[in-house]
Amino acid sequence: MSRDSQSGSNLTELWCIALCAVLYEMNGFDPGDDNEAESVQKNIERHKQSFQRDWGIENKDDLMRNLQWLAEEGHRESFNKIRSFLSALSEAEQTKYIESIPKTTQRYREHQLVKAYMNRLPAAGIAAWDLGRYAFLCRKGAVMGFITKEKSLELVQPIVAVAQQAYSGWREYGTGYLAGRQFWWAQPTAASAQEMAGYVRNLLLNADSLWNRLEWEVPLEETPGQPSNPLA
Repeated sequence: MSRDSQSGSNLTELWCIALCAVLYEMNGFDPGDDNEAESVQKNIERHKQSFQRDWGIENKDDLMRNLQWLAEEGHRESFNKIRSFLSALSEAEQTKYIESIPKTTQRYREHQLVKAYMNRLPAAGIAAWDLGRYAFLCRKGAVMGFITKEKSLELVQPIVAVAQQAYSGWREYGTGYLAGRQFWWAQPTAASAQEMAGYVRNLLLNADSLWNRLEWEVPLEETPGQPSNPLA
């Protein structure tokens, strides 16, 4: 498939890869050369091991259950609850409340991170983290034969529309993704944060990256019978 063919199913496929491009970079794959990477059997085995270890996915039912969780809840739900609570407090009250939480707990780190990002992100918050992983599971689920390629594109298409409506562009999407990853991990080091930021920076600055080849505002054509917004 030509990576410059930006129409129909090809465009949906490009967007699918672009949404999870940070995960590609993290795992040592080139999002601009996806088809070649997927033709290597060892990479398919690597995905299978990752699915089992990180997601508990061994079949189609497992895959669909994880996709449903990402669509209906994801990590954004916890982030948004904390954000909503802190938003009702003054700056001083926010600090006082967070400092009252035991500092060795995950809860303390989560509240700190939400406070750091709550005014830097749009209403969608860290939805980019859930969107990116949803796209990744769809793409790799098709590679491993859990679903067809056509089904993966059908599932991803409404996700693209959600991303386009939720964020103003790839830079804002990337910030939401980074914040989501840190929120999920809850114990990022300065080095790991810099490494993650580097992946996003590469996608933003590389003129040949999908992030710079896909126009953010251009909507995908709707497919008859397409499911409604899965993140509503």
